Formats: sequence, C-alpha cells, structure tokens
Amino acid sequence: MQIRLRPLPGNLRGPVQTESLLRVWRQVSEPRRTQRVQREELSLVIGSFDGEVGLAIECADELRNVIVPELQDAYPGMEVVVRQEEGSADDRVFRSLALTLHPDVFALRTYDTFVDEPEREMADPIGGLLSAVRTGRSGRIACSIRLSIAPASARQVRRHRRIAERLNRGFRSDDWRRWYVRRACDHRLSRRCFGWFIGRLTGVATTGPSKWPLKEAEGLFACQLIVECQVPTDAAQIASKRLLEMAAAFGRFSTDECRFVVVNDLPQRSRRTQRFFTSVFSLRTLRPPRFLLNAKEIATLWHPPVTSADSVSRRSISTFREIEPPLRLTSKEGNGGVTLLGRVKFRRERQQFGISADDLRRHVIAVGKTGCGKSTFLQHVIMQQLQQGRGVIVIDPHGQLIEDVLDHIPRQRTNDVILFDAADRRYPVPFNPFQGPPGSDPTLVADSVLTAFKKVFGFDEATAPRLLHIFRHCLLTLVGRPDTTLLSVQRLLVDAGYRKMMIADVRNEAVREFWLSEFNRWNERQRTEYIASLQNKLGAFTSNERLQAILCSTEEGINLRKVLDDSQILLCNLSKGTMGHDASTLLGSLLLSSLQLAAMSRADMPEFERADASVIVDEFHSFLSEGNSTMADALAESRKYRTSYILATQMLDQLDEATLAGVLGNCGSLLSMTVGPRDAETLVPLLGQGLTPTDLMQIPQYHGYIRLLTDGTPHTFSMTTLPPPSRLQRRADIVRRVSRQRFGLSLTKVA
Repeated sequence: MQIRLRPLPGNLRGPVQTESLLRVWRQVSEPRRTQRVQREELSLVIGSFDGEVGLAIECADELRNVIVPELQDAYPGMEVVVRQEEGSADDRVFRSLALTLHPDVFALRTYDTFVDEPEREMADPIGGLLSAVRTGRSGRIACSIRLSIAPASARQVRRHRRIAERLNRGFRSDDWRRWYVRRACDHRLSRRCFGWFIGRLTGVATTGPSKWPLKEAEGLFACQLIVECQVPTDAAQIASKRLLEMAAAFGRFSTDECRFVVVNDLPQRSRRTQRFFTSVFSLRTLRPPRFLLNAKEIATLWHPPVTSADSVSRRSISTFREIEPPLRLTSKEGNGGVTLLGRVKFRRERQQFGISADDLRRHVIAVGKTGCGKSTFLQHVIMQQLQQGRGVIVIDPHGQLIEDVLDHIPRQRTNDVILFDAADRRYPVPFNPFQGPPGSDPTLVADSVLTAFKKVFGFDEATAPRLLHIFRHCLLTLVGRPDTTLLSVQRLLVDAGYRKMMIADVRNEAVREFWLSEFNRWNERQRTEYIASLQNKLGAFTSNERLQAILCSTEEGINLRKVLDDSQILLCNLSKGTMGHDASTLLGSLLLSSLQLAAMSRADMPEFERADASVIVDEFHSFLSEGNSTMADALAESRKYRTSYILATQMLDQLDEATLAGVLGNCGSLLSMTVGPRDAETLVPLLGQGLTPTDLMQIPQYHGYIRLLTDGTPHTFSMTTLPPPSRLQRRADIVRRVSRQRFGLSLTKVA
C-alpha cells in the first residue's frame, strides 16, 4: 500500500518532525524486534507521480492504521492519500540501481549542516533529490528513490558497536585504519572477516581516535537504498542515464570518510557472484545490501521540504489546510429539523454535519467564485427544506438552480409550488409590489418599492433628490389601492383628472400638500422638465412586455404573507439571460423588499404559531444598492419572525462597506469557498483558526471552510459539500403545469 503525502507549503520544521517521528516509530517496533518477530519494514519514497514530484510511504496494509495517524499528527495540515500500488505495464521497461553507504560506521552530512551563509537559513538538501526524480508532465517516465528502513537487529548493533570501539582505540597508521574500516563495514562476509583479522593485528594505538564522528550504536535502522526508473519500451536507453543522475544526487550527503556507492560498481568478483546465484537459484537480482543509519540521517534524506525547497517546480503540495471540527456537531441522528450542510474534512473524519432550525434562523452566507460548488451546496439545502415541509422562497438570477430544484420537488408538495418564471410569456404569474400585506403601513410599502428602484436607477438622495422626491410622493399616493400598478405612476404624472381623483382619497396631509401646493405651483415647462427624467426611467420597464404582464396586472398574484404562513414554495426564475440585467435586478429587489414587509407583518400572531420559512438568494449582491440597508435590516429582524436567509455571492467586494458590515455582522454561519484576494482579506479575521488569505484563495472545488453556529456558539473547521442526488425524478414538467394552472394567467389584465 502506498501513502502519498502532500505537505502544506512554507514548512519550517520538516526534518526535525521526521526525526522525532522515526524515533517514536522505532520505540514502538522495539518490543516486536526483541520477540524475534519479523521486522516491520517501511519504504520512504521520493518519486514522480503523474507528472508531479513528491513524497510517499509504502507499507503493509495492516500498518496503515498505525502510520497514517502518526503522519497526520507529525505534519499538521498534510494531505494523506492512500492508494494501492500499481504494477508495471507489459509495454514498459523497469530499471533499478542499488546504492549503499560505505563505510556506514561514520555519520553522513545531516540537515543542520546545510546552511546558507549570508541568510543563515537552511538550504534544504532534499530539493536536489526532488529535482533528480522530476520527469516530464506527461508522466511517460517515472523515477523514484526508495529508502527501505527497519529497526536494526541486535547482531547489527553489536557489530557496529565493536567497530566503533576499535576505531576509538586508534591504529598504528592511517593506512591500517582505512583498511580496517573498508573491510569491517563491507556487506560481504569474507571481507568482514578479513577486517576483523586486521583489527586484531593492529593492537597498538599510535594514530589516536578517529577525528570523524561515529554513529551512536543506539537507535539505528537497517536501510536499503534503490533508485528506480520506469520508461516506455521505445525509450529504454533513457533509463540508465536517469539512474546515474539520481545516484549522483546523493553526492551532497557524502563526507571525506563515507559516501554512497553504487553496488554494481563494486569489484568484478561481486558481479560474478551475483551471476552465479542468479543462474543457480533463478533470482532476478541479489537482495541489495543493508547499511545502518540513525534517525537524523534518515530525516536528512527524506522529509517534507522546508521553505527553501519551494522553488522546486511541479512539487506535490497540499492546497487545502484541514482544520479540526468541534467535539459535538449537529447531525440528523436524534435531531428533528436539522439541515445537513456537508461532511467534515479532517484526516479520516467524514461524518455529516448540519445546522439546527434555531441556528439557521441566524442565517447563513456562502461566498465563492463561480464553479467552486455554491450551487451544489444551495441545491442540497433547498431539497432538505422541501422534504421537511417548510416554506421555501428561492430567488435565482441565473435560472439553472431553479431548473435543478424542479426535478426534485417531492410529490406530496406539488400543489405548494408557485413557479415565478419571469420569462414565461404564456402563463405569467403577476406580482404587484404596490399591494403590501394586510394592515401594513403604506409608507413602508412605498419605501420598499423606492429602495428597489434606487438599485436599478443608480441614484441616491445626493445625486437625484428631485426625482426621488417626486417618485416617493407618487408611491405614497398609489400604494394600498387595489386598482393601481406601476403603470399608474405614469398616468398620475401626466393625467390631471386621474391625479385629482387619486388625491381626493389621500389621507396623508404631507402628500396632499405636495400635490396641491408644490406640484401645482410649477408651470407647464418646469413640470415637464422635472418629471421627464422619471418618465424615461420608468418607461424602460413599463414598456417591457414581460414586466407589464407581471408588475402591471390588477389580478391577484403572489401573496408573500400567504407563502410564509402556509409553508408554500416560491421559485423565482429571474434569469438575466432571458429578461435582461435591469429587469432581473428590479424584480429581485422588489421581491426582497416586499418579503421583508410580509415577514414583519407576522407580528400580529404569536411567535410559536409562525411557520418557519427559508429564503435562498443566489448572487444576492445583484439586488442591493449602495447604502441600502434592506438586507441588513431583514437579517437583523427576521429571526423573531421565523424567517431564515441563506445567501450566496461570488464577491463581497461588490457590496458597499456599510451593507457588507451589516450582512456579515448579522449572519451567524459563514461558508467560504474559493475567493479572490480582497475577499480573502475580509474573511480571514472572521474565520480565524490561523487561516491565511492564501488558504482561502486556493480551496479545491466542493471544499470550504465554515464558521458554523452550534447551539449559538461559532466553530470554524474544514468541510466538503454534499453531492446532489444522482437519480433525477424528472418532475419539472409536472410541477410547471400544475403551477400554471393554479397561479398563472393566460390573459393578463393591465391597468
């Protein structure tokens, strides 16, 4: 089994962590070694995987549950991918070369000796090994360096201790010392015996102890080092060259006393012996010789690269920092009304988690670029709300989310669906924003309509005060009347008889004073000049056939208060591609403003009798104007009215500062998927947990970081979204037909 490692970039303690991990692993394996149990061997691999270079560990399947947790504890944030080893294909050529450390009684250069003098920072030696195994992006050539390790046996430890003691006593001359070391440390028995004989002959110490550091006899590992290359049959000549290049990369670890040598370059007699055993026992190759290394030396040869190795191209790194979830998460088990949001993404934990109804009333906001998985997240949330029998209102400026949801409407809720498709010319569903909820204040209704038009007009009180002043009094005159629509504004401005009839029923003295004193005081030229701009702006919408059928109908249309109280399903398809950007924005803004009024009107009934409703708004920034506090007010006040908002947007940067502060401040739960640099700077302080802007800018698809309210307490952790159902029910046509019959109009009456 192969365990591939993807460390996070910017690591500073890779060799130190590896050394500690090896010491712990050896201590765990020590009791088994003393009981004469077969040694558990690990293979530490530096190789090219699918065009990338990285690290891996190969071990037996039964060791997986031991190795993986230790790796994740030693390297926080590292991504661990477990794969079964793949055999070589028949059309590929496999070549390998064995290396050994000779003599292994002396210490190699370790990581603490690789220091850049000017900066005094570690020049990571593993960068050269990663570069040596790097191949082309196509992956046709695969190179790897395999260091197999196992705790040294008692015999190997005794032999190493005996050689070290003899070196510490000294020799008659340096020549004798070199002869002794070369033969006593040889992997062949005959040479070791000859070395022992030399050691017995030179008993007088004249040279003194060796000046080169010797390995400690404790904590040793028996190691095998093999470089491998796998190439297509037509490129077999490349394999030998690549093997020599990888073997040469180990020269940086050599000292004057010890170095890595290729086993095939040993004297000719060794090769004859190898051919003899191969012919007699039909073996492919002799088992490569073992040599001894301590934990620090192994950590020098194999460890997650430190910062100085970040320049190695095509290095396999993790782009997603995993964050541990809280101990207790809300789930569907034993909890009714829970909405599942995704799965935990932390090490081997993959349990589903959700949000309770009370925490959902404190609202959720999801931020992420296009294609990162927001729509999948919203679709799954919507489907659960439908299955739980709640009221659901979906406002979609693209249309695809509505189409996906229609195919999954539960059969028992078919009659609850109101499909508000703005592009449906045959059976439009009317919506008159001038008709507020029963008993609502006309001033609030007028303000909500005016706020929606501000977004489309792009005006505010500072840039167009007279236009908004006239429009506000028009709205205050018309709202609340059953026979008035958006077309009535144009008629009120130009038809003196109609204006006189409307003013006669006005009870607001300030509004009456405007029409009778201020408006009538203007001469014909001034009046034409002042109202021309408003007429032009309104004419762009009243002349739109689709908007005429929807906004200018006197028939009873969408009743938002009834949608909330009766737990109906309102699906608003405001596709910008079919009806235009401005028309879509206007309808969405009017719906949100009217929805807030409908929710607040439920103050006339006890809180426990108010049915829960969820409002899902995709690309909600499209419906908010600069300085518009409608959404922030709705989020702050709707919890007590049992209305939950789930908002999604691609960029927070599209909101003005005041609106952004209101939205983020009133949303209890926050999901961040892949975002841009400016949004990352905004979200990092809200998420916490040591996340950086870079972490938020490179989140993989369908992954994210969530700050989730759990019983009113926020917790931040990493997650993945739940996939949408794979089996489509194909119910869109049925739901659309029923909605047209119940709520659509074949012929729309326009006032």
